[in-house]
Amino acid sequence: MTPMEYRDDFANFYEEVGRHFPEEEVVYRSLRGRLRKKFVLKLLNEETGSFLDIGCNAGIYITGFKGHVAVGIDLSPSVLRRAKQRCMSSRLKAKCHFIAGDAQNLDFIRDIQFDFILCSEVLEHLLHPERVLSRISRILKPGGRALITTPNYRGEKPTWVPMGLLRLYLTGEKYYHTAYRPEELSQMAQTAGLTVLEAGTLEWEVKYAAKPPAVLFVLLRWLNRLTFKMGSLDRLNQRLYDSLTLLCYCVARLLGLENLFRRFIREGVRSYVILGRS
Repeated sequence: MTPMEYRDDFANFYEEVGRHFPEEEVVYRSLRGRLRKKFVLKLLNEETGSFLDIGCNAGIYITGFKGHVAVGIDLSPSVLRRAKQRCMSSRLKAKCHFIAGDAQNLDFIRDIQFDFILCSEVLEHLLHPERVLSRISRILKPGGRALITTPNYRGEKPTWVPMGLLRLYLTGEKYYHTAYRPEELSQMAQTAGLTVLEAGTLEWEVKYAAKPPAVLFVLLRWLNRLTFKMGSLDRLNQRLYDSLTLLCYCVARLLGLENLFRRFIREGVRSYVILGRS
């Protein structure tokens, strides 16, 4: 997919992702997803006013909100339908609204409206992430907070990458998926007029817990590609990898090894910034 094709087919691609990729089942059963969800919900549980989730997917964070009004925005109508169903079945006290829209064009939201804004795992998919931050700076209430999370990276910054896990659910060779260092997110936020309250990385536990299962994962994937070439076996392999990674994490915590591992791990695989507006 070329940059021109990305611009022309952006909405269609992510509607296909929303329709076929069960993110709430695949991502949030993994160690990465569980650690990220715990981090986000810890901040979200401190909020009781109005909440905007940019790139809300199936509404997993909105159902954890205990405030008054929650608004979810996503490009995919398919995931918004699942979000609505999730909220209806969870008996939320908050009034929930869902809007199909592009995170890079949020002009339809009026200024100074939300106490807490979440934009988790969205900026890395966009060619113009600065537009999102610019709009956040106008719709976040003074004294409110915004949380941004993205993949972290070391070495060369990624751009157009292989489909990876999405290959098990969609066709195609590459898609746009970049990453940001915490300092890059901070710089973009400050340029947009936001105040950086905190910046750093998370999900560092993945760096030790995923190493042993990764050896088996690569071996089984290689054998499948050499022999059966079955997507169902690749999906089974992914589930096995996620389960073993979670098991390694639990064993390390049980044996009290986390502090030892932490000495050798400088940063996590996920970047975040917590932002404010004066």
